[in-house]
Amino acid sequence: MDQSQIQQITDRISHKLESKGVSPDRQSITDKLASYINEFGVVAYEAERKVLSDQMRQYDIPEDDSSVTPPSVPEGGVYSLSEIQPGEWVTVEVKVVSLQTPTSPSIAQTGVLADSSGAVRFVVFAKASEIPPLELEQWYRIESAVVDSFREVPSLKLHSGSRVTPIADDRSLMPAPPMHLSDLTPGVAASIQVKFVEEWETRSDRMLQTGLVADTSGKMKFILWKDEGREKLTLGSVYNIFYASVDTFGGRLSLALNSGVWMEDEDTDIPVPVVMPVPKEDLPVTNIRDLSTGYASVRVKFVEEWESRSDRMMQSGLVGDETGRIKFVLWKDDTKEKLVPGQIYLIKNAKVDEYNGRLSLGLNSAEYSAADDGDDIAVQGIAPSAPLPVTSIRDLAVGFASLHVKFVEEWESRSERMLQTGLLGDETGRIKFVLWKDDTKEKLEPGRVYRVTNAKVDEYNGRLSLVLNNAVYEADEPDVDIAVGTALDAYAGTIVQISGGSGLVKRCPVEGCNRVLSRQNFCPIHEIQNDYHYDLRIKAVLDDGHKAYNVLIGRDVTEALTGMTMDQAIDLASESPLGLEEVQAQFTEKVCGRYVRCFGNDFEGRILVKSAEFIHPDPSATAELMNRAGASLGGEEQ
Repeated sequence: MDQSQIQQITDRISHKLESKGVSPDRQSITDKLASYINEFGVVAYEAERKVLSDQMRQYDIPEDDSSVTPPSVPEGGVYSLSEIQPGEWVTVEVKVVSLQTPTSPSIAQTGVLADSSGAVRFVVFAKASEIPPLELEQWYRIESAVVDSFREVPSLKLHSGSRVTPIADDRSLMPAPPMHLSDLTPGVAASIQVKFVEEWETRSDRMLQTGLVADTSGKMKFILWKDEGREKLTLGSVYNIFYASVDTFGGRLSLALNSGVWMEDEDTDIPVPVVMPVPKEDLPVTNIRDLSTGYASVRVKFVEEWESRSDRMMQSGLVGDETGRIKFVLWKDDTKEKLVPGQIYLIKNAKVDEYNGRLSLGLNSAEYSAADDGDDIAVQGIAPSAPLPVTSIRDLAVGFASLHVKFVEEWESRSERMLQTGLLGDETGRIKFVLWKDDTKEKLEPGRVYRVTNAKVDEYNGRLSLVLNNAVYEADEPDVDIAVGTALDAYAGTIVQISGGSGLVKRCPVEGCNRVLSRQNFCPIHEIQNDYHYDLRIKAVLDDGHKAYNVLIGRDVTEALTGMTMDQAIDLASESPLGLEEVQAQFTEKVCGRYVRCFGNDFEGRILVKSAEFIHPDPSATAELMNRAGASLGGEEQ
């Protein structure tokens, strides 16, 4: 897609954001669109939707259903629910497995539909009066339904143009095999098998039960709202749960059970620990470094108080000892008193939770008192007294750091306590900063380059940010500039699989499409295309020993990794009896089993790689990964 077309999309996104009262970074939007569309072959509509969604989330703007107008979609046969994608108009044959009470007068009906491949939420709009109410446990053929996505959750929307026909023949519904919690994505979980491992105190009159369920892949929060006929789960029991909703909040997934059904499985156990109620006897004091989920007693110093982000929160911040620091939370409770900054406390039987891979202390279940033994605590992680060496944004970690950065974007302050906030950048990426009101601090000047010494690096919802109040910062001369790059995440591991659709591919030439064509030069939108153009890419699975990532590597990086240019790939495919498969086979030989460090961004579950390099790890570690994951061709061409 040429620059003028990308600029038109940038203008649409920018106007949408400006109508919400913010001033977006247009160049950043243009760069992301160009990367998605031209480098990785993402359809223009999907790229626009993704960038707009990311921008609205960045500025805390609620998304609406009309953010991007979906393109026209071709007629087709019956889709299985596992095949549908946002933006498509589809025909499906499904069973109504759950109905919920609509939360808006514009919605006539909502619930969950399922077939043997999966499940999806559905909405019938009130304006579609010609659609009769769908009945629970009934099968239907639904034609011309729109697949939409809101806050990363797919749904099927039935409107005045949709056609709904009951299916008379007797069909059985076999749910899909249980999925691991670690593999769930926002939407509906057709089937999971989990153990109820921890029950939490409910913090709403509408809530019947909440806590954690777990399987061998991890843990996940669940919520069960009060509903007639619903019964609580039993702590320690294993359940088969069908059609629970998977929501995302604060960057984490959680299960809403009201849309689902479940059965206790008395003959099965899952080897995960159950967190029992607060111990009746005081636990021995544990170092922060040695904490794990459950309950613990600690002797700590209150080192930092944070602004409360909820009306229900009395106090939060950091406590620490010689081995580390940990977040604590104290919810509003008339029987509790706030902690005093700088004071040392003995905290008995505090609840230790895990969130985004980090532990935190819940003090409402604990007893705490000021320690009167007179011994101070030298808390690990307090700001260093000597200047730290300069670190690039890409290499930052929680703690303290010095940087050489440019002030690239100023944001509107959303708190009376905030003096300034926005984005700083260097050649490796960008990062949010916050400067709280302080008579000794001055605002930064947009566009200027600064040397920042010993700034605090925090993490919130999986993203790093800088706090400048304890840092020293001074501007360079006005003529000093930095070419600011786009923030990239790093991934390192073994490429254990080269997937179908890798190598030399043909793309649809129709303006704004760019989809990969089938072997018969067929585009799913524009049918047969003989005037195609070539592209080079690698679709692969990268395994770091803890998690497997789907990665997509564009032409430039593919050429660098394989040593094969696109012209060479075209010649190879034309001369070999295997055609395009010969290119994929050679890519597999050159890349599969190699250890790679990639830099890129997540695009709806796939890492779009902007740069990559081979590295040389311990050979035994690579062999272990290859034996576990298997290096074989696989996957469907898309």
